[in-house]
Amino acid sequence: MLAVASPTRYSHAMQSSKPHYGNLIAAIATVGACDISFGLTLQLIPLIQHELGTPAWLIGLAAAMGPLGILLAGPFLPAMIKHAGAKPVAYAAIAIILAGLLGFAFTTHLTFWFPLRFALGVAAGALFTVSETWIFGFTNDTNRGRVMGLYTTVLSITFAVGPLLLPFTGIHGWLPWVIGMVCVSLGALPLTLVNADSHLGERSHGFFSVFKRAPLLFAAIACATFYDNVFISFFTIFATAKGVALPTASTMLGFGVIGCTLFFYPMGWLGDHWSRSKVIMCNAAITITGCFLLVAFINTWAAWPIVILLTSTAFGVYVVSLATTGDVFKGADIVASSSAIAAMWGIGGLAGPPIAGAAIDAFGIDAMPYSLAAIYALLFIGLIASGGKLVQNV
Repeated sequence: MLAVASPTRYSHAMQSSKPHYGNLIAAIATVGACDISFGLTLQLIPLIQHELGTPAWLIGLAAAMGPLGILLAGPFLPAMIKHAGAKPVAYAAIAIILAGLLGFAFTTHLTFWFPLRFALGVAAGALFTVSETWIFGFTNDTNRGRVMGLYTTVLSITFAVGPLLLPFTGIHGWLPWVIGMVCVSLGALPLTLVNADSHLGERSHGFFSVFKRAPLLFAAIACATFYDNVFISFFTIFATAKGVALPTASTMLGFGVIGCTLFFYPMGWLGDHWSRSKVIMCNAAITITGCFLLVAFINTWAAWPIVILLTSTAFGVYVVSLATTGDVFKGADIVASSSAIAAMWGIGGLAGPPIAGAAIDAFGIDAMPYSLAAIYALLFIGLIASGGKLVQNV
């Protein structure tokens, strides 16, 4: 384990060291491989529960167990990475994910699925924290938006593979779970490229201090994670309830996630050259409009481009927020800010599915897109009230 350097020496080392491309490749490739499994199982589990007659609120509550694991693990991740090292934490996370998928394959009983989803959330949060730590360490102020655009593009493409596989694997039997486990196993291979010197977080200001410096920034990330968890969990249920065939709905979701990747790199470029906060405001406004259009046109050909546009702008908030996080937090605070981002996945995911599920039970299936519109409306109002400033206390 590396000796702890003084803050001055550590900061100088962070600034003078050259970015390590192995870390960037490993971060993107490892998370990308595991993301295929996440995309498959996050849609597979609610569909299995729905077929078994589970009410929407309980589906949402079960889906919230993963984000709860992410959220509760967040404050402990910087210390864990400091003492164990980033690479061992990544290997441990992959092992836990494999064990969890194996558990899902053996039983459909909710008594077991709740703790399994919690464990997967802890592991996924750790894996994403480590990967984003390596990526933040690679970027600089001139390319951060574009690198984050590339990173999220890969994440979206690999995540979309899951829904595209589902029509071929079905929701019964071992096949979808085996495919997920194979993808996660392959995710361990790129970790061999990681530079052993990439041990960050020795002198961080702490997990909770990063929130005080940029509360609205992390709220924007939470909005994107709210959308991600709700849309993935409920879109196929929403579409089939409106008369769309299940294979068509699943394919539409996959194409939406893939199609949106065309916009992430340009959004990152625009954030690098224009204004990150204004890009986020535009994305929020378009997302609100897209949610209403989805309800009106879900049974027409127009639903396909609407899903692509909606997913692009809703998740585009995350792309630009990542770049802004890299602007604000430097040096030893990289791990703390990365774990805070993971915690926002926990908050957004924990609040999203139960809220959307309860709204669907109370007001009907159209409450799914309307709840998403409401969340982005709150973000838009917050940005207007702050004068468009994502970071208030730096």
